[in-house]
Amino acid sequence: MMIYKIFIIIIIILINNNDRNNLFVKSQFLPASPNPIDRSYRCEKYIGNTKCDGFIFDSNSIYVNDTDTQKLANDTVELLLKFAGTIGSSDCKSLSTVLFVCNTFFRSCVDVPLDDGSSLALPIKPCFDDCSLSTGACSVSALLDCSAKYPAQADQGDIYQFPKTENTYNLVPYDGQANFVQQCLDIDTMKAGSNSGNYIPNNNITGIFPNECTAPLIKRVSTNRKEDEKLGFQYLTPDSDCLVPCPIPFFSKSEWSSFKHLTTVSGSIAFVCVFFNIFTYGFLNTKHDRHTIGILCLSFSLWICMVSDLIVASSDDFSLVCPEPGRFARQHDTRCAANGIIFQFGAVNTVMFWSVMAFDLWLVIKKLSPSRNMVKFYIIAIEVLAVIFTILPIIWKQYGYGFGGVGCWVLSDGWQNGVFWIPLTVCLFIGTSFICLISFEIYRIVRNVGKGAAGVLKVNIRPFLIILFIFGEYVYLFIYHFYVQHNTTKFTNNIRDWVICLQSKGSDELCKRPETIGYASQFIFLFFLRLLGIEVLIFYGINTRTKRIWKESKLFNSKYFKAIREKLSSMSSKGATSSTKGAQTTTNNSDYNTSQLSVELSQNTKGYYDIEDDL
Repeated sequence: MMIYKIFIIIIIILINNNDRNNLFVKSQFLPASPNPIDRSYRCEKYIGNTKCDGFIFDSNSIYVNDTDTQKLANDTVELLLKFAGTIGSSDCKSLSTVLFVCNTFFRSCVDVPLDDGSSLALPIKPCFDDCSLSTGACSVSALLDCSAKYPAQADQGDIYQFPKTENTYNLVPYDGQANFVQQCLDIDTMKAGSNSGNYIPNNNITGIFPNECTAPLIKRVSTNRKEDEKLGFQYLTPDSDCLVPCPIPFFSKSEWSSFKHLTTVSGSIAFVCVFFNIFTYGFLNTKHDRHTIGILCLSFSLWICMVSDLIVASSDDFSLVCPEPGRFARQHDTRCAANGIIFQFGAVNTVMFWSVMAFDLWLVIKKLSPSRNMVKFYIIAIEVLAVIFTILPIIWKQYGYGFGGVGCWVLSDGWQNGVFWIPLTVCLFIGTSFICLISFEIYRIVRNVGKGAAGVLKVNIRPFLIILFIFGEYVYLFIYHFYVQHNTTKFTNNIRDWVICLQSKGSDELCKRPETIGYASQFIFLFFLRLLGIEVLIFYGINTRTKRIWKESKLFNSKYFKAIREKLSSMSSKGATSSTKGAQTTTNNSDYNTSQLSVELSQNTKGYYDIEDDL
């Protein structure tokens, strides 16, 4: 799983990262001194009382200077063994790893006598083969170059950080011999050539690799790891007992709460808005045409999406997506499955009906009237596709909560692309094509008709704007998704840095949150998904046609509503009543449907484009 890839590279990056927090660089895994020979170093006795007790090649002589101290070496060894215990594989948690780490940081030292009576300290390095074996076991061999050399130094040949057998030093500039050979430390035999140090074989590594989970990481000792993973528990690695917190702290707790409140509030408002359209065009309206069917289908699709938001709003906390500490909800969690399936079905319907609305507007402007069978066909086709794109993830158990957002949806990027983003891309292409064709037709009408084209714009501006607005929002969602997908590695590296800080400092409060997409971008992404429902009400639910539908409906003319109207009328002043009647008369005299997908030209057009309302 991807989460394993995220955290298995933590130690890799410690080695390869040039960041100031790179503990390997600080602690001379890459040498603190740029020179293979540094006169500031000396040999001193091992301090003892560390995890490397009993694993040092020569405890009588350790290679140090005033800044590269044994305390620093011990801090680094403690941290690395803690990382290995937390996220390392079983092969990594071995005696060879302990010996390699301890003798890499607590480097044994050789005091080479010089001709002037002084001495020169040189380190004993682990051999190349041992470096390769240990880094391979801990899954860092791809990035740690065990064949790396020290930077070139005058009068010196190639000096390796991990020599295959030996390093040869030219000590003449230091009043020493010309070719001093220093054998590398063979971890298997714990010998450096003929030098045996004072190592006493020790195979007891009990307690060397602590399996600690610094909060907010959560410890869970599993008896059935595969089953736990199916349930949604996300371990750092296959061998770790530490769980990733849910939700992942890309944002602060207050920011996560604001996302949930946004979804709850805007989703509830959008739910009411689209329900008004459904009630108006579906229940009150008795004269159905292609236009009202299109609005009804689009509104119903959005309403389904908003139902999924009500499921999110049904809990005050994140229990919908995080039913247990460290567990990410999966398809077997009923509320999560309902949330994801309902949203997927509504979202696929919405994008396809939006493209159909753009196509329909172009048909009207072109004076093309599709048959009733064609209308039935594209409704059936859309519903069949929506059902297929919704059911396929169910079969492969792909619904659940990932690492972002506030609700459940399709889990993997591949499945998301296949059942939503690729269909959205196709619909965007279709919608864009018809937006261009509509713009061209309007331009042609304006150019040929002149002043009379004002009627064209007035009648079609609302349906054209809603198509454009939804298009813009879908483009943003499209760009957002693929930007996040493209930068997944960058974001997972940020998680890595957070875990490094967490393990080294022991407190989440001292560590910077892993950065991902910005708070504002995430907020807009979530808001645009709900704004669609509000826009549909503004453009399709508030116009003269809906007013006429309500006025002519049986509900509005029932005795209950008549009583209410009479009550309100009696409370109005005569002047207000007179003013209202005048306004109604004016409205009735000029009443025509500005929301219909039709083109009506004024009489000044002289019949050049005499297109009647066919809806």
